[in-house]
Amino acid sequence: MPEPSETTTTLRPLDTDTFARYAVHDPREIVRLLGAVVEKRLLLTAFIDGGESFITLALALTDDGAVIVDACPDEVRNARVGSAARLVCTTRLDNVKLQFALAVPARIEYEGRPALRAALPDSIVRLQRREFYRLPTSQVEPLMCVITHAGEDGRRQEVQVRIVDISGGGLAVLVPPRELRFEPGTEYRQCSLRLPDGNPLPVGLKVRNLFEIEKANGVKVQRAGCEFMGLSNQATARIQRYMFKLERDRRMTGEH
Repeated sequence: MPEPSETTTTLRPLDTDTFARYAVHDPREIVRLLGAVVEKRLLLTAFIDGGESFITLALALTDDGAVIVDACPDEVRNARVGSAARLVCTTRLDNVKLQFALAVPARIEYEGRPALRAALPDSIVRLQRREFYRLPTSQVEPLMCVITHAGEDGRRQEVQVRIVDISGGGLAVLVPPRELRFEPGTEYRQCSLRLPDGNPLPVGLKVRNLFEIEKANGVKVQRAGCEFMGLSNQATARIQRYMFKLERDRRMTGEH
């Protein structure tokens, strides 16, 4: 078998809810994208039910609407694949990240070799670099977001939080110690993103995860990863313009 032409990284699979706006649902476009993956012999990182992973290769698309991928060489893991509800596959096509789920993959033989067969996915998440990667915000010009919410007394309150990184799909903020409760699933629909290039940008935020970090001075703080909700095309374009400038400035100053 010839060597595949491109490698992938073993990142965890994307949260499909967070990146739902980037999903392709047109069956013809799905066939086109998977056909290119097969033709270019791109490696796939396949996650068994979203957990442990192995590297595989898309071998063929069939006329009756199925995709065939190479089996895992580890027979123990291959047995887990055979009883899995889904196989989540990620790869890169022309520097665009693709992710799709193959439901109930079946163990078969293809051209005399162990393989897996599944129906074509209903959708493929397609992410360009600027949409997926989070960029740390400037330390010199801190990026802020004002969250308006109802306090315990029912009155409207505004809490300003510091944004530590941003992407086309969301952002991460430093959690204030007392003013605001951040829990996964919490939604804040009245937020104002204070970008430096114009008026405040209205956004909605949904808390996805919380994690603790330790600063250089030993102080521990919490960060909250949030996704944008209901972002308009104009708002998306403005955030991307900010990210382009942020990345350009970082390259000019040599920051990493």
